[in-house]
Amino acid sequence: MDVERSTTRRRALAVGGACAGLVASAGCSGDSYQGSSLTSTEHPDSSGGRAPESGKQLARVDEVPVGGSLIVDGPEEKIALSRPQEGEVTAHSAVCTHMGCTVEAAGEQLRCPCHGSVFESASGEVVSGPARDPLPSVPVRTEAGDVLTGEA
Repeated sequence: MDVERSTTRRRALAVGGACAGLVASAGCSGDSYQGSSLTSTEHPDSSGGRAPESGKQLARVDEVPVGGSLIVDGPEEKIALSRPQEGEVTAHSAVCTHMGCTVEAAGEQLRCPCHGSVFESASGEVVSGPARDPLPSVPVRTEAGDVLTGEA
């Protein structure tokens, strides 16, 4: 009788563990990711292909550290400004191409706090994943010490 009870208990635990694993993995599948509190958008490309508003002031040039980066509010989404060297400013979407979280400025790099992707701040290129695609560039220009949206 003890052998039958032991077998039944083992079988119940094994089946229960397998079911719990299936339920947990089912919650991770599909395209239903809605982001986290760190997510600025539900989808990496929220612009819908539209060009951002031109001429909006994003920051003063001297607010962007030389060799570093700064995250600012853009017309549609957060923008990562970078100043690789004196007299040069680049801009990229601050929305991670992996799952849509907002990256954080970390000197010459942009880091995603959600899943650990790292991007080069001046070019938007992926340094390490899980992101595979670079951050899309955003056209900016400098005028009278300001960084503005749009082409020069």
